[in-house]
Amino acid sequence: MLNTKTARTVFRCVGMPLAVFLASRGVAQADDLMTAGRKDAEETFGEGSTMMYYIMLAEVVLVFLLYLRNHNPATFLFIPVFFVVTTVIFAILDSRAGG
Repeated sequence: MLNTKTARTVFRCVGMPLAVFLASRGVAQADDLMTAGRKDAEETFGEGSTMMYYIMLAEVVLVFLLYLRNHNPATFLFIPVFFVVTTVIFAILDSRAGG
């Protein structure tokens, strides 16, 4: 059997949010205000963008600094790995933004 404290907690954590959600379903309507900026975002973060260039340049600098710290030439193998990972991540972001 529920005591008063448990009933209040369940009502506060489950009942009220559910009631507000159900009440707002028919009332809330919105336009996508970010559609105007979609082209700018694709140009900034898309493939071949300046942002991608700077991220890859930063990866090269960081790998070089890591090499200076470790003095291990195998560290330079991270450069193509980082490039591939960055390209894949940007492609995923670009495909999600487009669709």
